[in-house]
Amino acid sequence: MKVDQILKTLSDTRAIAILRKCPQSALSNVVAVLEQTGFRLVEITLDSILPFDLIGEISSKYSGVIVGAGTVHDVDQVEAVAKSGGRFIVAPVISEEVIAESLESGLGIFPGAATPSEIAHAIGLGVTAVKVFPAQQLGGPSFIKAIMSPLLNPPLIPTGAVDIDNAASYIEAGAIAVGVGSAVIQPKLIEAADFLGLERLLNKLMRSIL
Repeated sequence: MKVDQILKTLSDTRAIAILRKCPQSALSNVVAVLEQTGFRLVEITLDSILPFDLIGEISSKYSGVIVGAGTVHDVDQVEAVAKSGGRFIVAPVISEEVIAESLESGLGIFPGAATPSEIAHAIGLGVTAVKVFPAQQLGGPSFIKAIMSPLLNPPLIPTGAVDIDNAASYIEAGAIAVGVGSAVIQPKLIEAADFLGLERLLNKLMRSIL
């Protein structure tokens, strides 16, 4: 899959699901619910147990889902993600080495940034989109709205405490998508195998942003 197709899918679905430390025993059920509720991009954070196995499992079993990796810090990790079947990289900061390796490998790349200067720098390096983190602490939707026009409307993905109550406001402020983590994909629901409860939350969120 080409990077422009990843960006189009991101724009169409307006969300990335972030799975942090999801147990492998629950992975199939969680991804099935994500796919059913309209998510097409799923991020496995590299601080999970056996993250490359999780990425490989999703890549091989779910043709309708684009899987990538988060919390990526170095070039070796980028190479391992590509070998596992991952199609995009999410990094906590702007690492020119990580960005260059991702671009060379044909992967989507979403580095983290917190200031207008960092966002502009990342865009200048040719990234696919920029993860704005921690979005809530930076000012929430009002921050996104304030910087969009001066920065010429870059593709931004606010991440951090995105929930059912504020997700739509981020999209209305100009974000291309939101990063949806534990505020909605709640670990307690996964631990309790309450996948119907998870489905209800995800459906509610997706209805608010689409």
